[in-house]
Amino acid sequence: MSAPRATASVEAVATVDGPRRWAAVPEALDELTAARATGALHVEGTVGGSIYLVDGEVYYVHTSAAPGVDCLLQASGTVSPAVFQTAWTAGAAAGQVGEVLIKSGALSRGEAELCTSAAIIDGAYVLLTASPAEAGPVRFAPGEGHWWGALRRVGTAGLDAQVRKRRRLLERTPPGDIDDQPVVAAGRLGRHHVVLTDVQWELIVHADGRRSPRELARLLGRSAFNSVLEARRLVTAGLIRVAARGTTEAPTWSTADDAPKNGVQRESAARTASTPAVEDSTPAEPQPETEGWRSGLLNAAGRGSGSRRKPDLPRRDNPGQPTPLPRRQPGAALRGVVPVGPRADGRSDNSILDVPEPDQGLLSRVRTALEGLR
Repeated sequence: MSAPRATASVEAVATVDGPRRWAAVPEALDELTAARATGALHVEGTVGGSIYLVDGEVYYVHTSAAPGVDCLLQASGTVSPAVFQTAWTAGAAAGQVGEVLIKSGALSRGEAELCTSAAIIDGAYVLLTASPAEAGPVRFAPGEGHWWGALRRVGTAGLDAQVRKRRRLLERTPPGDIDDQPVVAAGRLGRHHVVLTDVQWELIVHADGRRSPRELARLLGRSAFNSVLEARRLVTAGLIRVAARGTTEAPTWSTADDAPKNGVQRESAARTASTPAVEDSTPAEPQPETEGWRSGLLNAAGRGSGSRRKPDLPRRDNPGQPTPLPRRQPGAALRGVVPVGPRADGRSDNSILDVPEPDQGLLSRVRTALEGLR
């Protein structure tokens, strides 16, 4: 007895001038659910799509603003495009593509139902939260079905609860103006350690300055809601940013100043300008072979024997007595060579090693290299 009443209620949505039209999607969905209608609710507008019902329950939602089951399965690699095309050819006319994939073994029933639920909730959130200006007029086509099939049904009460939950999550996660803007990966991290989810990692890798988070979701076969939510978190963390309008940016992993050729020329010029040439009339002393490694390092850093004189080390007057180790004068490295005054007891102390001013450019490069190893 319930089926005839449903049929009469569905027929009531048609008027003398044609099919019944609504101004908002929630109003139309409530009326069709109460009538236990079967068919397609078409949303015409900038945010368009279709909600498919059977006996007043939603079994599929299609919209260009969210990935469908075909995109979720193929882009994620769950089902190959060839297998999906074969299933679509065999079952699209009867609305049984999902069942064909399950029976062929390409997809388990649990995977199919989970994917269907994701597509339903994702698409319903887009259509139910769209403003009347974005959604446009809404019309109902009785008896019209979808090629995927009714593998999973969702009641309007559960659908409304999921939509409200997602709306609260997005309201608590700023910024809200990046959802439809192209994003690009940040060129440098603001911290040493970053923990990412799989969705966040894929968003960073594919953020090329041309696609918005919603478009990246379709490219990656991910939920549009999850992609938008994680993209907002990444922007807050400074890992991605909104790309400049009218330009196509690539991830700024390096800058022009970091190019090897320019860097070598800049460092060489800086050393030449900061280190004046010093002519030493004293003939060069022969270097023992054991100090060859030290001389090579000093020459590579611009501190070889040609520009700096090696400090005099104390001689061993009595081989039987141990030679005291050289001591650095406190503060000697701050202002060049610090003169050492006479000792209080009148004896000379040759154990103090006069330390020349260090090469600031070399220290800066070493510090940068060590920070990169963290």
